[in-house]
Amino acid sequence: MSELSNLLGLGALPAQTKTDLAALKATETAKDFEAVFLTQFVDQMMKTAGDTAFGGKDQAEMWRSFMSEAVAKHLVEQGGLGLAGSVRNMLGAYTRDTGPKADMPPAQEAKG
Repeated sequence: MSELSNLLGLGALPAQTKTDLAALKATETAKDFEAVFLTQFVDQMMKTAGDTAFGGKDQAEMWRSFMSEAVAKHLVEQGGLGLAGSVRNMLGAYTRDTGPKADMPPAQEAKG
C-alpha cells in the first residue's frame, strides 16, 4: 500500500471504492483543466470588447478576469468544448479505471 493511500485513509477502503474515487478525481481534474483553458480563451475574447464594456480601463482590468472565470466555469458545467472528456480518458489510462463514466462522454476520435 502506498504511503499516500495510508495518509488519505484509503488503505481500508474496498478496491471498487478506490477505483470510484480515482475516477471521480480524474473527472474533476479534467473539468478543472478545461475551465482553466476556457478562462484564458474567454479572457482573450473579452479583451476585444473594449474597456468601455466594463466601465473603463481600471474596471476592465479588474473585472474581466472574474467574468472570464465565471463564464468558463459555466461553459464547463454545460458541457464545455469536450476537452474534459479527452483529459479524463488520458488520466484514466494512468489508473486501473479505464471505463467511461455516464457523466462524462468519451472523447471522439478524429476522423481522417
